[in-house]
Amino acid sequence: MVSFAIPALASPGLASPSLASPALAIGYDGLSIAPNLLLAVALGALVGLERQFRQRFVGLTTHALVALGAAAFSSLALLIGDGPEVRMGAQVVTGIGFLGAGLIMRDGLSVRGLSSAATVWATGAIGTLAGYGQPIAAIEAAGLVIAINLVLPRLGGVLERFAPQREAVERFYVIELKCAAPDEADIRARLLAAMQVHELRLHALESHALAASGSVEVEAIVYCAREEDELVERLVGELSASPQIFAAKWTSTAPPE
Repeated sequence: MVSFAIPALASPGLASPSLASPALAIGYDGLSIAPNLLLAVALGALVGLERQFRQRFVGLTTHALVALGAAAFSSLALLIGDGPEVRMGAQVVTGIGFLGAGLIMRDGLSVRGLSSAATVWATGAIGTLAGYGQPIAAIEAAGLVIAINLVLPRLGGVLERFAPQREAVERFYVIELKCAAPDEADIRARLLAAMQVHELRLHALESHALAASGSVEVEAIVYCAREEDELVERLVGELSASPQIFAAKWTSTAPPE
């Protein structure tokens, strides 16, 4: 193992060398962590296999990438020792977490960007290994990230063909009402009152201005413990009878897991 040290810089006015910070030693090692990474990928993929088979949003690829990144970050202590220099890697983990969170987007009731965020997480581990002078480990991690993104999405697609259709009991209903801008507050109040009458649970409520027509779209997301298509249809029908409402519609979907 070849090592080099970054000398500490004493602050101006400190005459005694003993007051300076100790040198930061970083190793340059050819050690392989492939067994650790392969085990992490295999176990993560096994967990993701069950999620993919049950048709959940977070599936095979995402679980394998997260397990790989976690194993790569954790291997730093094995490669360079459990010294103060490892703290910099911990800061990288925190920063990558914030960056990955920015890639996850919610599109209605579905979630996108989870695999991309997991790839960024694993890529951060690659850069950390390379920065700490561990080229072999960094190359191994990079090769596995590429292999996972090339192979596992296709495997997941094949698996979904044989996955049983899950029985959706809980439902989310999206109710959309269009009205004139001056009537927005009244329509929101009437919608809330109607939901209380029908004993429906509100999950979210928001309004969108429609610039082209000068009207407003009021959107409510309603949670139901079971399928309530007839009840929601009756509620929307009652509201659409008002002359203040130009258009009304509703859609339903199973809750994401």
